[in-house]
Amino acid sequence: MSIEKETKYFLFIVFFLNFLLGITCKYFYKVDNTGVITLITSLVPAFIAILLEKDFKLKDLFKDKFNLIYSLYFIIFIFFYILSFFSEKVLNKIDYVVYLGWLISLYVLTIDDKRLRGKFNFALFLKLAFVVILIDTFRMGILNFYFQSDVDVTDLLTRVIGTFTIGLFSTIINLIFTMGEEYGWRYFLQTIFQSLYGNRIGVLLTGIMWGLSHLPLYFFVFYSGIEGLYAGIDITVFCITIGIVLGLIYMESRSVLAVTFIHLLHNMFMTNVTSADYNQDFIFTKEFLLVSVITAILVYTPFLLNKKYN
Repeated sequence: MSIEKETKYFLFIVFFLNFLLGITCKYFYKVDNTGVITLITSLVPAFIAILLEKDFKLKDLFKDKFNLIYSLYFIIFIFFYILSFFSEKVLNKIDYVVYLGWLISLYVLTIDDKRLRGKFNFALFLKLAFVVILIDTFRMGILNFYFQSDVDVTDLLTRVIGTFTIGLFSTIINLIFTMGEEYGWRYFLQTIFQSLYGNRIGVLLTGIMWGLSHLPLYFFVFYSGIEGLYAGIDITVFCITIGIVLGLIYMESRSVLAVTFIHLLHNMFMTNVTSADYNQDFIFTKEFLLVSVITAILVYTPFLLNKKYN
């Protein structure tokens, strides 16, 4: 199969499945369990990438530990997700499928796979993680000011400490989910786009596609109406800009594990920016959209100047 055809298949199937998952979650799923849909959609890109790498020959999945365990887990999760539409008992127990994912995350760390480990270097990982969290701290400070008219230094310090303590543990047990995104978007699609269009254009195209793939969640599940539109624009711009940083990390390390860990640490730090716990009166307004988009562009896009992108 040609690279161009692989790319078209990958994007069509990922977008189609995410659309179906968003629609089914909105109309068939319980509101208080919608966090599960985020985990399932994060698994989709890697599963489709694995199938394409094997030319959809399912028997070839058994020849590779990671491909096999990942594909089986995805199928199990989808099966119980669909079953939960019809059985409240299954719906109430679906968290156990998530717990299984935690165990698989630990198992994946024991697999010696060049695709996953790449040129993983712990010192480089810590340096890159520190830079990303430092930038996130600056951006969070601006968002703090937007929400509260001042900068909550205590909140920022608590997030930094939590990211490098509890956050490190959380990244390990949730590895399989975020790895689904990084394997699909960085390892698979970014590599293809950069081979076709060059490093800089390739990473931007990858970010656009990654952002657009989130739209079903933001239109159908997390928000609705004009808020859904604002949130959709915000997540697309955010994925393009943070994708520049994650893309650079992958180019530096060629390690799915490294970029996955840093992605997870970033998520841990930035969590609840717009949650009810963080600001109970929060409404996704065009003013917040403007602040969020401008800060994302200001703090992340300068990484495009890195020589790796030449």
